[in-house]
Amino acid sequence: MVNYSHESLENKVILITGGSRGFGWFIAEKLLSFGAKVAITASSPSKELQDAKSKADKIAGSDKCIPIVADVRNWDACKLTINQVVEKFGKIDVLINNAGKGSKEYRIDYLGDGTTKFWDIPIESWNAIINTNLTGSFYMTKAVVPQMISQKYGKIFSISTSLKTMIGAGLSPYGASKAALELTHITWSRELREHNVDVNILLPGGASDTDFIPESMVPGEVGKRQDKILPGDIIVPPAVWLCTDKTNGITGRRIIAKFWDGKLSSEKSFEKCLQPIHEHPEIM
Repeated sequence: MVNYSHESLENKVILITGGSRGFGWFIAEKLLSFGAKVAITASSPSKELQDAKSKADKIAGSDKCIPIVADVRNWDACKLTINQVVEKFGKIDVLINNAGKGSKEYRIDYLGDGTTKFWDIPIESWNAIINTNLTGSFYMTKAVVPQMISQKYGKIFSISTSLKTMIGAGLSPYGASKAALELTHITWSRELREHNVDVNILLPGGASDTDFIPESMVPGEVGKRQDKILPGDIIVPPAVWLCTDKTNGITGRRIIAKFWDGKLSSEKSFEKCLQPIHEHPEIM
């Protein structure tokens, strides 16, 4: 297995929304072990957030991680989060928009089953998903961009989903939020290119073994279902590599984690994850 750490991660400041569990924590955990300073957010106070801070302290010491309660759907909370991180660490080098909501909001039985039609989805469930996955990513990105522009450097990437999931029956609010997120990132990457701020999309490449996919969707104990779905930490190697200076200038790309090949160098593995560039994405 290739070591995908890099010297540029030492003391790099990385903000991960939804960082107390799932993809967010898996990424934070590895970044902390490589010397980065990490801020993790959760939408409300929780034992998970407290536990994540305790684990972070054991990995990297008490000064390398700060937990922040911030609902990304709240613009003021996003601005306050950026201020807190900059006050603590002096800057923000990387923003990872990971906080998300899915079909658990309206209790669909399992992925793609289609038992819940779009007209049966409660309004509040639709709004929770769109406002977290799309608007929340916009809020946090909008809040951090002035700081990145002023330092003439930054990286932003957001977690998306597979194309199949985007159009799965019963998944229209989740799929719509991620499709829209990907299109906004194409635009943002073009608008921020002159400011040396990279903007990308990262996705696992399929359902992954985290609690985001409940047992009602994929049977089995969460964390032990790798024979049925992708490992929960599948996203970690390319996510960490995206935070290094080795990927500076790579922007406007869609990156699929499952194509990472640990037998190759990090550079070659990352190249395998890059999807071809489509200047004009097709719509239906």
